[in-house]
Amino acid sequence: MPVSGSPSTGAVTLSLEGRITAYTVAPIWRKALDTLARNPDRPILVDASRLEYIDNTGIALIFDLKRRQRPPGAEVEIHDLAPNLAALIPAYDAKRYAKAYEKPEAIGVIEHIGWAAGQQLTYLGIMLGFLRNCGTALGRAIIGRGEVRWSEVLSVATEAGANAVPIVLLIGFLMGVIIAFEIGLVAQQFGAVIFVVNGVGVAMLRELGPLMTAIVFAGRTGAAFAAEIGTQKVNEEVNAILTFGLDPVYFLVLPRLLASMVVVPLLAVLADLVGLFGGALVLVTFDISFLQFYNQLLGAVGAGDLLLGVFKASVFGLAIAAIGCQRGLNTGAGATSVGLSATSAVVTGIVWIVVIDGIFTVLTS
Repeated sequence: MPVSGSPSTGAVTLSLEGRITAYTVAPIWRKALDTLARNPDRPILVDASRLEYIDNTGIALIFDLKRRQRPPGAEVEIHDLAPNLAALIPAYDAKRYAKAYEKPEAIGVIEHIGWAAGQQLTYLGIMLGFLRNCGTALGRAIIGRGEVRWSEVLSVATEAGANAVPIVLLIGFLMGVIIAFEIGLVAQQFGAVIFVVNGVGVAMLRELGPLMTAIVFAGRTGAAFAAEIGTQKVNEEVNAILTFGLDPVYFLVLPRLLASMVVVPLLAVLADLVGLFGGALVLVTFDISFLQFYNQLLGAVGAGDLLLGVFKASVFGLAIAAIGCQRGLNTGAGATSVGLSATSAVVTGIVWIVVIDGIFTVLTS
């Protein structure tokens, strides 16, 4: 890019020639900026009469030269730019850039709380509408007015239930071992080790079995539901379902709701059994035999405790599936949105599991 000076006017002339593309713009831009820096008080005349072609980088170069803020009498002027190229340069209004940036006023604690509350209320309204649609689909399936895709239900139940058995058994066993060992150490000081059976039985059947199973299910399957449906949303498959006149809730969500309502209670029962077995193993070290454990357990818990845990697990499964599917259907564009939906499904699911468990505890205590 030739650079010349005019002794009579004191101006510095920059000549833009040939083609300016992404492959050639870097040295030209550097030389132009160097010329402007060396001549802060002299006018700059850009001769574009021999410029043949510019791409987006060339457009950015010329726009950058036009918008340079320089002292009066040292402005940058573009001359003889071909009309077809000039039409590509965005109009520049110096007044739009003259005002200095003003840092926005800091938001106070009250405003933050109000904004967060508004966000939660908005999400609650969306979730209630989604749950209403889910309830309608479940009602139609129960009364037989809608055809349930049982093959899809079985496939989801296999993936979400059968494949989750090992981790659920491990978590349930460890919960039983930990509870029995911790309570046993304290009870041993008072000679009441036999009553540890009562604590292990009630804790596993009413609380820990369903709760830990639901947390594992939320982390493993709730995220999977959100990621699967979110990927379908990103790939426009959900829009294709709508184009065919199908309801995404009935077509995608209902099989997952039904599978979760059945699978989570079954997994909770397995967690209860292995948890009790783990507690019995620990109590053997405290001189409580399996027969003593069994007899004490029959007197400590009843069918009501087991049924309560099973019912809670069913509600947990319904909540986890609904939250995961809702997050998936609300996924935005891009792969990042799928990851955010999966993360949100896990966090929201675990929070609601604890909230629902607290409600059950208050109502049944």
